[in-house]
Amino acid sequence: MATDTQLAQIRRMTALEIDDETYTDSLLGGMIDDLGMEAAVKQVWTEKAAAVASLVDITESGSSRSFSRLRDAYLSMASAAAAAETPAKTTGSFTVGITRV
Repeated sequence: MATDTQLAQIRRMTALEIDDETYTDSLLGGMIDDLGMEAAVKQVWTEKAAAVASLVDITESGSSRSFSRLRDAYLSMASAAAAAETPAKTTGSFTVGITRV
């Protein structure tokens, strides 16, 4: 089970309030245990993007609100989390012993 420190970390990384009704400690802990921290962060941001996908931009009375940009921002955060979970490819030299016959 995820620790309290991990739960606090995922809430910070995904801008979740402590009393969020959707993302409970139980749900977040399960996501961390099943997916790992970075994949869980990516999943939360992707779900948050889906929740705002239907929002549209509004311009009225001289003001405008670009609500559709929320989805793009959330998906950008999901991509950042995905990049963090991708293991870095390393290269190095090695030697293989040979025997001549």
